[in-house]
Amino acid sequence: MEKILVKTGIYSFVVSFFLLVVFMKIEESTTDVEGMTSFVVTPYPEFFFNIFRYSIITSIIAVLLVCVYILSNKKK
Repeated sequence: MEKILVKTGIYSFVVSFFLLVVFMKIEESTTDVEGMTSFVVTPYPEFFFNIFRYSIITSIIAVLLVCVYILSNKKK
């Protein structure tokens, strides 16, 4: 059981990290009341810290879901 949970944690962290690097935008556009659009660029250290944080959250959720799944199958 522990081996499955560790693998789930590692694989979900790596996969979510790579997906977030590819699909998360570093710049965001904001629109004023007058309709003017401006771009806000996130600095690279903050950008990678956010990706790291979201990857950890994703891996914790994946490990909890697999743990619930394993425990529900053991009771049957």
